[in-house]
Amino acid sequence: MQRRLYIEGFHRRVIRKRIRIREVNRKAQVLWCRSNRRKTVNAYWKRVIFSDECKVEIGTDQRVFIWQKVGESNLPCCLGAPPTPRISLMIWGCVTYDGVGTLTVTTGNVNAQQYIDILDKQLWPVICKHFPAGDFIFQVDNAPIHRARVLSEYEARNALHSMLWPAQSPDINIIENILYRIKRELKRHPERLTSAAQLETAIWTIWEKVPVSYTQNLYASIPRRLQNLIKSRGYITKY
Repeated sequence: MQRRLYIEGFHRRVIRKRIRIREVNRKAQVLWCRSNRRKTVNAYWKRVIFSDECKVEIGTDQRVFIWQKVGESNLPCCLGAPPTPRISLMIWGCVTYDGVGTLTVTTGNVNAQQYIDILDKQLWPVICKHFPAGDFIFQVDNAPIHRARVLSEYEARNALHSMLWPAQSPDINIIENILYRIKRELKRHPERLTSAAQLETAIWTIWEKVPVSYTQNLYASIPRRLQNLIKSRGYITKY
């Protein structure tokens, strides 16, 4: 049966996690894509600084498949690594067309004032380095702390030019691909990380090694992402 399924083009894989998008957000996302689909990378998107927060965790249960012969189940080479402690960190990062920007580890639940402190210490150095003329556009999602009044006042007071961003739109935010790259690299040797400090160092190492060509390819994919979301009517795409 399995052989026949392979012949017919079916392949075994771990099922992907379903992301539920509210109907109102799906329709709003399509309208947003249509209004921005004619913007080019050189004229617009390369001026955008993308940002996001995410949780990075190691030590979670994973299913590992190996090939072995009968009677080899207890050989050292056929046994899994000892269980690793579960360690997690919350990180915030930003990325520009010229490469990754700054990255920082956050502690606890970040409120609006703490988020402003992150912008002061992490975002403005990136702006000064890559956009000394101030011709940047800051992308930020619709998390509750990003919509706080104190943050709106901070943006107006400091001329922080942020763009309107549709809710539940991970397909468009290219920094998601870089964060996924970090998580994928960390899963290769999770047994080497036994503390939060080691995990933070490993995240920094992966972040700093992200090639500029990789980020520029992500920027180049934005027009295609918008077209795909329009065709899929706002449902999840391959991005």
